[in-house]
Amino acid sequence: MSPGGTVIIGGGVGGIYTAMNLIKEGVEPGEITLIAREWPPYTRHRLAEFLALSAPFDSIALRLAGRLQTMGVNVLEGAEALSLNPKERRVTVRLNGRTLEVSFTNLVIATGGRPAVPPIPGVNLKGVISFHGVEDVEFLESLPAQEDVVVIGAGLVGLTAAVAMRRRGQGVTVVEARERVLPGLIEPGLSEFVEEYLRREGLEVLTSTLVKRIEGRERVKAVELSDGGTLNAGAVVLATGVRPNSALLRDDGRTIEVDGRGETAIPGVYALGDCALSRDFVTGKFTYRPLGFVAAHYARVVARAITGKPVEGRGVIPTIYEKIGRLDVYKIGLGKGEAEGLGLSTEVEVYGGKKWAEANLFDLEGRLVGWQRVQVGHFHSTGSANAYLAIRGILRDKLINPLV
Repeated sequence: MSPGGTVIIGGGVGGIYTAMNLIKEGVEPGEITLIAREWPPYTRHRLAEFLALSAPFDSIALRLAGRLQTMGVNVLEGAEALSLNPKERRVTVRLNGRTLEVSFTNLVIATGGRPAVPPIPGVNLKGVISFHGVEDVEFLESLPAQEDVVVIGAGLVGLTAAVAMRRRGQGVTVVEARERVLPGLIEPGLSEFVEEYLRREGLEVLTSTLVKRIEGRERVKAVELSDGGTLNAGAVVLATGVRPNSALLRDDGRTIEVDGRGETAIPGVYALGDCALSRDFVTGKFTYRPLGFVAAHYARVVARAITGKPVEGRGVIPTIYEKIGRLDVYKIGLGKGEAEGLGLSTEVEVYGGKKWAEANLFDLEGRLVGWQRVQVGHFHSTGSANAYLAIRGILRDKLINPLV
């Protein structure tokens, strides 16, 4: 099979949005081939809503995918990319038990990430899952009412899953190795607000606690903690981060390196989303941000690069909005820990009220580089838009030429 043109590997947000942006930039749909292992695709960040409401699959499906097929994009449904031959510019694909060779002029790798599985004894027992796909939701829906569930990891994925299960009647305990919830996302004062909310929702939250082992014969029965305590568990949810699906270009499991246009070291081969690095807008440095917003940003960048258009290579301002039950979580720009990791010193102001808490992060020149807010109930202010525009207004000659 030799369609040529642009081949996109991955049917998630990054792949779907790249295809649509290529069409917007003038590429004929028939010149685009999308290799999609999962089809129809769906938005993973809405899995908790899918679980809590027992909603139909259509509620989380990416409707844009069907539009692409109607427009004439070649979609290889259920296909898996096995290997890449950059010199001959072709991809080996398995489809319906057969092996195909798909040639390309330009290639976009948008293979996403896979759940990070911690090296805990018992992690392979039945009933231990990641919260990463529809099959995980279906398993959790099958649990008996009042079943005890342990969630390992207090990031966004872990907390959204935990609250969804609690609302279904499960007893839920969240175990976090670090000293607070959402440790890599928001500032300590906001973490305290979130933890108080979780306790009011009926969750048990254990921070600064490690899971020593998961117990059971064939199926999980309990979780042993580092402090000697034991938790009953009919299921364990691993919410311990993601790792890049980078095997097509790397054999060390690390993230794919790209330039400001999303292009790899191989001309005409691009990578974006959870498998690739991205450039930070404020510092101009590359970092790993497995976020749908970042994938969508680079989908536009890569489409313009492929079609020979000028590309703004300054980078992306990460923007996060998530619901943890009735709690809204907003983050725009950098957090203090991330800023320090990128070599930027910041000062933090935290303030709030009974139903909300907010943080502003400034660099040492007093410019806003990050904004965060947590609130019970929806936030109707224009603060998020103002924060984005303020960060977007940062101009630094020492960074990079915005057009690359």
